[in-house]
Amino acid sequence: MDGSLPLALDTVVFARGLRTLGDARPSLLPVDLDILPGEIFAIVGRAGSGKTALLESLVGLRRVAADQLSVCGADPRRLAPAVKQRIGVAPSGASVERHLTVEEALTLFGTFYERRVTTASLLETMDLVAVRRRPVQTLPPSIAQRFSLALALVNDPVVLFADDPTRDLDPDSARRVWNLLRLRREQGRTSVITTNHLDEAERLGDRIAILEAGRLVDVDTPAGLLARAHAPVQVVFDLSKPEIDTDALARLDGAVGAAGRRGDTYAVSSRDGFATMRALIRLLDQHHATPRSLAMHRPGLEDVFFDLIAGGRA
Repeated sequence: MDGSLPLALDTVVFARGLRTLGDARPSLLPVDLDILPGEIFAIVGRAGSGKTALLESLVGLRRVAADQLSVCGADPRRLAPAVKQRIGVAPSGASVERHLTVEEALTLFGTFYERRVTTASLLETMDLVAVRRRPVQTLPPSIAQRFSLALALVNDPVVLFADDPTRDLDPDSARRVWNLLRLRREQGRTSVITTNHLDEAERLGDRIAILEAGRLVDVDTPAGLLARAHAPVQVVFDLSKPEIDTDALARLDGAVGAAGRRGDTYAVSSRDGFATMRALIRLLDQHHATPRSLAMHRPGLEDVFFDLIAGGRA
């Protein structure tokens, strides 16, 4: 491959057998990944699972071996300078000359790239205008996090790699980052992020990768992961009078295990929520009972996550 880095039509990150070298911890077991143009790819896992290690391995910040590795059309181990022109990296802490002001640092970093975004635009995008003349070393954690992202965006990267980009951010700043990632997706740009928040991954991610102990347990869309849930759905209703026998609820179509009751709230576990719901409505009609509320709750991504990592440990 030459240094012109033609953008791959089907993937912007392609890895087969990617694994860390040496004694660095956490280590990565062989990982296979395909990350597509224009998607937000979220990496989740418990502390120490290898999220940051995977991100750093993809961008050349760790010693790795791989059967195949391509980022924006080239192997970052062999064409690192050319690859760096096409990617942006927002690590857990930005490393710059700390006496520089925010504005000076962004301008300086812009000179390293053939393609660059204006400093004024970056300051506006990441809400840094008010602190543009402050030395980087004086920034509180929440602003330093936004500054780190701004540095990663100076070259309008084809792929943005961001390690926990909403860490330390207030809700308004976090929403700004979410909107930025969505805008990049609309523009056909790819973003690879790590996060400790499953709800953030579900909200943002076109696909989610789950890591456990350096092993890639699963990769799928949020809907695809949720479809793997083994936990039963819960049919829940509120009814003050008349009382309903919980044994009768446990015999409803699709019900599994014993039904529960706390005060006026009843819950029935089911392997087929719709069948249980229909049977419940017939039972309530027989008792001339009208519940105040009736709902079916499916397992969430958190349930799937712990199911999968338990299987990964096994």
